[in-house]
Amino acid sequence: MKKSPLAVLTATAAVLLFLYLFVYEGIWVWIVENTDVPPNKMVILVAKTGKAMPAGQIIAGPGEKGVLLEPLGTGRHFINPFLFERQLREQVLVGPGELGVVINKNGTDLPPGEFLAQPGQRGIQREVLLPGTYKLNPYAYEIRTVKMTEIEPGHVGVIAARSGKATQNQLAEPGERGVQKTVLQPGLYVLNPEAYSVESIEVGFNQITMAHGGKLPETQTTGQTELNREKKAPSGSLNASQTQSGVPVLPAVRFPSSDGFEITIDVTLLWQLLPQDAPSVVSRYGNIRKIEGNILIPQINSTARIKGSTFGAVNFIVGDKREEFQRAFQETIETTLKEKKLQVDLALVQDTLVPDDISGPIQDSRIAAEWNITNTEKTKTEAKKAQLDESMGKIAQIEQVVEFETQRLEGNLVAEQEKQVNQIGAEARLKVAELASETAIMRANTNRKIGSAEAKVLELKGKAEGDGYALQVQAAGSAADYNALQFAKQLPERIRLSLIYAGSGTLWTDLDKASQLAPLELLKQVKQVELAPKK
Repeated sequence: MKKSPLAVLTATAAVLLFLYLFVYEGIWVWIVENTDVPPNKMVILVAKTGKAMPAGQIIAGPGEKGVLLEPLGTGRHFINPFLFERQLREQVLVGPGELGVVINKNGTDLPPGEFLAQPGQRGIQREVLLPGTYKLNPYAYEIRTVKMTEIEPGHVGVIAARSGKATQNQLAEPGERGVQKTVLQPGLYVLNPEAYSVESIEVGFNQITMAHGGKLPETQTTGQTELNREKKAPSGSLNASQTQSGVPVLPAVRFPSSDGFEITIDVTLLWQLLPQDAPSVVSRYGNIRKIEGNILIPQINSTARIKGSTFGAVNFIVGDKREEFQRAFQETIETTLKEKKLQVDLALVQDTLVPDDISGPIQDSRIAAEWNITNTEKTKTEAKKAQLDESMGKIAQIEQVVEFETQRLEGNLVAEQEKQVNQIGAEARLKVAELASETAIMRANTNRKIGSAEAKVLELKGKAEGDGYALQVQAAGSAADYNALQFAKQLPERIRLSLIYAGSGTLWTDLDKASQLAPLELLKQVKQVELAPKK
């Protein structure tokens, strides 16, 4: 049975779809072309087809055969191996505190007289890479990792630009070639070392020590005692490699005196370079090492020779001349170096060495003079001691007199105090007696007044009671009525009376018992009332 064209086309389409999905997408793309780039890696592609690159060109352009400029970064990529070669490389890593200097191997040539390249130009790039990870084709770029410029505390950085237009002054402005006017303060700086050179200059105190080494030869002496000489180091001269307390020690300064003797002095120089003067000083003399070697040390030697040659050997041992030399040496050093913008804080001559044939006799004479002075002082001391003993005796005698006088004054003072105390006591007792007398008088007057008041009260009370009785009698009608009323008030509520019949019209009570209860007069009055004829 012959199939229809539609069925053939459908079957063909299904086969092609199967081949595309299974063979191309499933096998070719995901197995053959699949390129997995791990972290911090990159893939450099090299085109296998295309036209050849021009002579001298290292990076292929569009449609050219060769290394492509842009690498592929971390991730999954699908690359036809028949068209491109795949090269796995490390990405460029710039660590903390570092920077990357980029050298472009591909690009246009630099302008005449210029050695730093701009983007797209071949050569050392002016811009540097900061800390981080970069995908830079190693065929096109060379990366050199260097430390950042660090200026430590106590230092400043003097910058010298290596590119730019020429300056017309000693110090260059920004964009000009030469030592810049501004300095770098302590810290980290991102500066291309190919574009700038930085000199770290210490701006604190710097010290130069020039001294002889240990014990001097027999022909010379320090003018000190033999004991101090034995404490010095073994014989031998110091050189610049030896140090004292970490400070390099240079050979001592030597010069002839005015009378032809060789004088050796130990010198310590403290100096400093101010930050604002660092660019001009560095541009003129160089770094600290050059300043010390070419300026300071020669200046110390020349000043010592010039000033020291005007003094005799003896002047360096005794007298005011030695101080005069120290003063002249200090002032000359300060003035000369100040003109060079170097500040001197101290130029000290620590020790002076002269030959023994000069210092020996002088030392002996000084010792003899010192002994004379000592003996004189001893004599004066004995005299002072005798005066002191005499004074101490006088002081003891005066102390006894003072003690006796003190006791006498103390006795007089005690007697006077007792007298005053007795007088005060007597006055106090007299005052108390006077107060007692006044109190007695006041108390008598009080009692008299109280007696008079009490008598007056009794008088008024009696009068009031009499007036009260008179009013009561008047109210009762008569004295007899008042008495009867009072008698009736005194009788009990229930009284027993015995009545005795004495005849017709006569009624008597028990007179014997009644006599115990009321006065007879009152009974009579009652009887009269009872016997009175009734109306």
